[in-house]
Amino acid sequence: MSRKPASLPNEAGESINTAEKPSSARPRAFTGALRYPPFMPRKTTILALPALALAILLPPAASTAQAKPDFTGTWTFAPQRSDDLPRKIAAAVGPDFTLSNKKSEQARVWIRSWLEGFREDSEKRILTIEQTAREFKSGAGDEVNIYYFGREATSEGPAGGKLKVTVEWQGDQIVTEEKQAKGKGRIRAVYALLPGGKSLQVDWHLEHDSMKQPLDVRLAFDRVAK
Repeated sequence: MSRKPASLPNEAGESINTAEKPSSARPRAFTGALRYPPFMPRKTTILALPALALAILLPPAASTAQAKPDFTGTWTFAPQRSDDLPRKIAAAVGPDFTLSNKKSEQARVWIRSWLEGFREDSEKRILTIEQTAREFKSGAGDEVNIYYFGREATSEGPAGGKLKVTVEWQGDQIVTEEKQAKGKGRIRAVYALLPGGKSLQVDWHLEHDSMKQPLDVRLAFDRVAK
């Protein structure tokens, strides 16, 4: 037997149904939005929102850092896209014979033969680069120069004498520099990897006391397929 809901009389003697009436409102669906509890102080909400906004707007530093280009590989000289080496060498260095018995003249002629060897010797037309986080090795033929990121090294210059050697990143370019410990001689090379990674551009600068003027040449290379 079913029992009727209990009722209580009010002040007028009428019966009042004390049973809970079913709610006609549907439960709200969860939208995924997070809300602070109603008892949390308002000042806490005001302080937390800017921090949340910053966390959303500012991605982690590691995700925004871009990897440096990798120059490692074997590259072959592309004379058709390079500067006219014979003309520039003759203008900067002078004739290929000594004009006097001075030691500087002997150095000048040696520098010229060294530069022309790059153009005439097929082995020197192949540039090999090995790059790591600590070292940068670059060389044509049997001549290989080793540079160390973050510290200075020493090497021997094309006309003799000690050179102070450095390497550093400038944006996406690698810049190597060799300066005479005594004198004004300097060799500076800027390596730039062109879009696509199959072509290399090297801007080469040479200064020496025996030369008529500094030499600036742009050399182009193509990556050798593995």
